[in-house]
Amino acid sequence: MAPTLQHPMNSNDEFIIRKSGNYVPSYWGDFFISSFDLKNSNSWTDDRVNELKEEIKKILLSLSHDDPLQEMNLIDAIQRLGLGYHFEEQIDAALKRIHDLSVDDNLYFFALRFRLLRQGGYNVPSDGFKNFKDEDGKFKEDLSGDARGLLSMYEAAYHAFRGEEILDEAIAFARAHLKLLVNQVNASLARDIELALEKPMRRAMVRIRARQYISVYEIDEQRNDVLLELAKLDYNSLQRLAPEGT
Repeated sequence: MAPTLQHPMNSNDEFIIRKSGNYVPSYWGDFFISSFDLKNSNSWTDDRVNELKEEIKKILLSLSHDDPLQEMNLIDAIQRLGLGYHFEEQIDAALKRIHDLSVDDNLYFFALRFRLLRQGGYNVPSDGFKNFKDEDGKFKEDLSGDARGLLSMYEAAYHAFRGEEILDEAIAFARAHLKLLVNQVNASLARDIELALEKPMRRAMVRIRARQYISVYEIDEQRNDVLLELAKLDYNSLQRLAPEGT
């Protein structure tokens, strides 16, 4: 039972008994500020953000020449961390290149490309998902252990247009198997799956999901530390601009 607090006497000389809110500490604690200490002045943050943005632009440029999958992964991380608005020109150019790529028979690659393009406004067909079905028209059972591929397909399928039944089937197939796989994968992927099953990116609020994804990305062994630092600084900067109480 929560403790109670006594309020001073009211005008009728009676004590007013009110229950304590019994609030718990924030889940986030000092997650976003502990590493910056006194350095985190507005001017230092702005300068550092600009430095990190230039580094990411250079990385994007280098990946554009010879590694389309890594380029897509970086673009995906940029957007999921809520940083897309910093790199609109670079992302637009990358999506044009991605659109011209040959269709890959790897589920993760295919679904990631599909989602990034539909997010970017490209009307790419969903027929390519038929390549991942068997002769009976069902998704191949050998996909059932491909957690990354299934998660990629699951998130992509929520960008369906009306009447795209194959994407409805993709959601059902992926969801069923992801529920079984969530306890068999590493911590980063497991948390990503949990977030997707709770609410896919397509239906989540961008800033809330970006904050959640920072925690996922931070424990990803393949993370880009430059991008992670930029995401934390950017989140803090936006928090300072937010109206008090939000």
